[in-house]
Amino acid sequence: MTLDKVADVIAKIVHCKVEDVRPETELAALGIDSLKALTVLFELEETFDIEIPNELIPSIVTVNDILVRLEDATQ
Repeated sequence: MTLDKVADVIAKIVHCKVEDVRPETELAALGIDSLKALTVLFELEETFDIEIPNELIPSIVTVNDILVRLEDATQ
């Protein structure tokens, strides 16, 4: 469920196919640079009503990294 929502957000922002967004996919491979990463993370914060600390942003490299941060933030 969470992966589906994350994939929807990413696909909407970078105009890729939802099925291309898998946990092991690197954000750079989806065309997500640092500016788009901020946009994606902001949208995810809004979608899940959470806050991802700015100091964690550089450590988010893959879709799975996003999923882990979301899981941590919702506990």
